[in-house]
Amino acid sequence: MWFYVILAVVLIKTSLLGLGGVSMAIALCAWLLLRLGVVAIHPSMKQGFRRLFKVAFLLHLSVYVALILKLLLIDSFDDIPAFIVGHLLLHHLMSAVIGATVIFMLIRRYFYYKGLHKSTS
Repeated sequence: MWFYVILAVVLIKTSLLGLGGVSMAIALCAWLLLRLGVVAIHPSMKQGFRRLFKVAFLLHLSVYVALILKLLLIDSFDDIPAFIVGHLLLHHLMSAVIGATVIFMLIRRYFYYKGLHKSTS
């Protein structure tokens, strides 16, 4: 489990730094590792981490789709400064939202893990 926790923490850090492409690559690789079962993990924990990485990937992908759509809506050179300012606002806001979402999902996984080990011991 701790391998996936470390991957999630790195994903949170790259998301908060605004490195969307790197975050998408980490989320996709972690999701594939979970899918292949590289590290043995409890099935319910596996499902939770799979959801965490999938949500992170899809949120980053949606930000890139919004950016491309916004880029396609530029009519003239006068719209470029507004595009840059809008992109910076959208970029910072969504980076914080994605990072916070993944943090809360990771905290839920940790408390579930603690409850799982409390009931077995």
